[in-house]
Amino acid sequence: MSEQSSTKQTAGIVYLLFVSFVIFGALISFSYVLFSGQSGLENTSITSIILLSALALVAAEMAVEFSPRMVITVLNLPIMLAIIFSGIGGACIVASVGTAWMARKWTGIAVLFNMSVGIIYSLASAVLFIYLRNLLHISIENINFGLLALFIITGLTMSFVNMSIVTVFVRVKYRQNLKKLWIHNFLPALPSQLVLLGIGLVILAIYIKAGLIGAALFFVPIFAGQHVFKLLQKQQGLLAEQTKLSQELMDMNIGLAGALIMLLDSKDHYTASHSAGVAMYCRDMASMMGMSDDQQRIAHMAGLLHDLGKVGTPDSVLKKKGKLTPEEWEQVKQHPTTAAEALSQLASHKEIADIIRHHQEHFDGGGYPYGKKGDEIPELSRMLAVADTYHALTSNRPYRKAKSPFEALIILRRVAGTQLDPKYVEVMAQVLKNEDLSYREGSKADFLKEFQKDRPARRLDAFRKRAKEV
Repeated sequence: MSEQSSTKQTAGIVYLLFVSFVIFGALISFSYVLFSGQSGLENTSITSIILLSALALVAAEMAVEFSPRMVITVLNLPIMLAIIFSGIGGACIVASVGTAWMARKWTGIAVLFNMSVGIIYSLASAVLFIYLRNLLHISIENINFGLLALFIITGLTMSFVNMSIVTVFVRVKYRQNLKKLWIHNFLPALPSQLVLLGIGLVILAIYIKAGLIGAALFFVPIFAGQHVFKLLQKQQGLLAEQTKLSQELMDMNIGLAGALIMLLDSKDHYTASHSAGVAMYCRDMASMMGMSDDQQRIAHMAGLLHDLGKVGTPDSVLKKKGKLTPEEWEQVKQHPTTAAEALSQLASHKEIADIIRHHQEHFDGGGYPYGKKGDEIPELSRMLAVADTYHALTSNRPYRKAKSPFEALIILRRVAGTQLDPKYVEVMAQVLKNEDLSYREGSKADFLKEFQKDRPARRLDAFRKRAKEV
């Protein structure tokens, strides 16, 4: 048996022992309460227990999960009323009904465990309440400061005992960090617990003045509000699922586009490395310009996919060593439009499509496909044009040898104001300034590595990983 398997087996045994201990302790406690004559049931109306149990059922049904394995519920309120007016036994019955209903969709042992936790924290709170009430001679027949203070202490005790048991359970079962558990799960729930205590004080006063029916009616708006909250959370869940599906669909589409670039690279080995280099330069230029993370991502993706349209260009044209004929040149000039039309079919990539559509326009209006000039050309298209031209100059092509980074930068500055936007030529110069030779030559860029940086599913996986750490 491996060390990892042995560790898991040991953890499983510890988990079962802990659950068994809690269940056994609850059964012993419940049995003692019912058969020792100290339950208080002899002075309690069965109708009150039934009604409070019914309120506990509704409270459990309306429970809302706000973080993994943590829920918001008003179940404590009917249990606390049962502690005060139905004794220990009544409180344990009401807690058992509510917690069992909350765990009804789980396995048998999970139902027993949750019932046991409910019995234990109800029993502990009830014992404390009765002890302090007798010690301080606090009346429950009328509203008084002592009763209100005792109600708050009982509620806090109930929450503390419940959270303590859950803490040990989560630690044993899921090996979760205790500090993170309290910071990310219990502390955010504290305000809601304090609000519930405030509401509980009002319900307690109504119970004393108007009886159980009056208090029960006060639960109606509480349940209604919780139901609305539950619906809103469900809607948020559906929206999150829709967002996830959209991201995965977008990732699939971008994956297809990347596959086409790789296919094109099998025809012309220049394409993938060129696309990676252009994407790298575009991202770093956008970063130096202080653009937002989203704009940097868009610039980077536009660089990766800017030559996608060459998939339809014949090999004889892509690999030709001599001068292109007018017909062949017209075929090459189609690639920005072809790529843009393909990407524009993806609603989330229309901006990228527009950038690619215009990246062969010249600053003086002498480019293609529309002859736009100056500010008529999208900003990121002008940036892409600089990165595209620079990397093309520093790469070996069938019709010429690569220029050195120094020579390429001289050529960029020579065509600044005619072919290229002078502003982005100087931004490119600043980007290159403190980098090593492999970066300046563009040989440092790898298409697959660059391609993985902005894939939506990769970002989604990172988000899921952070969520699991919480």
